[in-house]
Amino acid sequence: MGNKAEVGLTVSQPEKSEGEIWRQASKYGLLVVLSVFWGLAFVAIRSVVAELSPVNLALLRWLVASACFLAFAPLVGKPRTRFERKDFPRLLTVALFMVPMYHLSLNFAETTVSSSLAGLLSSLGPVFVAVLSKFFLKEKIGGKLVLALALGIVGATIISLPNLDFDSIVSILGPLEALLAVLSYAFFSVLSKPLVDKYGAVPVTVWAGLAGTLMMLPLLSKSFVSEAAELSLNGWLSVLYLSFLSTFAGYLLFYTLVSQGTVSKLSIQLYLIPVISVVGGVALLHEPVNVNILVGGAILLLSVALATTNK
Repeated sequence: MGNKAEVGLTVSQPEKSEGEIWRQASKYGLLVVLSVFWGLAFVAIRSVVAELSPVNLALLRWLVASACFLAFAPLVGKPRTRFERKDFPRLLTVALFMVPMYHLSLNFAETTVSSSLAGLLSSLGPVFVAVLSKFFLKEKIGGKLVLALALGIVGATIISLPNLDFDSIVSILGPLEALLAVLSYAFFSVLSKPLVDKYGAVPVTVWAGLAGTLMMLPLLSKSFVSEAAELSLNGWLSVLYLSFLSTFAGYLLFYTLVSQGTVSKLSIQLYLIPVISVVGGVALLHEPVNVNILVGGAILLLSVALATTNK
């Protein structure tokens, strides 16, 4: 009996270790996919804001995405437990920050700033997330994470400075709108975690997405139909990319990752997104690369290494 138990132990331990490795690898793989989806979203927005107003872009993007959510919800959207009325205010708050606040502010920002700058400013998101997580979720912030966050701030500052003209309100307004989007991202990231833990990733994604889309419906105007009718092929490809991959698939993937780990650690790893936005902006929109982008980008990569490696 003792020999059988020992044999069973020696067999199960490697299997357990191998299973854990695959789980960690799949989590990081999904994170990279999400980073590509959201990193290239900055490029797609910049590409289409010349044809659609910021409001109409947000509306069209979320109307298409909401149709996907409605079709998808009956299949795998059943919550873990029955929705409680006391969670309704939190859900509406998450929906507000997730849809109107984040997307309208980002769309307005990219009418004046490049996709590279907008994406790089998103690197400040983990700073806000870590602070909010400390206050709302009581998560601990270690010294290594603090250093990574500090480097992220330095990198983002270096990249942003050449684009600012403090004598021009317009040049300052764009980055401020991008920062408002980052702050909105931080709020819905942190506030959604208790809902995700309680009801599951998919239901929260669907509920918040649909509620946020309904919040924007009062913004519908005649220009929405006319601009959509005149949208070019490239414009439609950008909108469909934003709707299907960045929004529908991206948010489902995001909330799935939220349910698998602490919010602050997950968000610090999303420093990958600004790097991808720069590469996409250069490759697809021919945006210029200067010394500030290279130096600041290198610092951001260092912050990624610090935040995602163990002792």
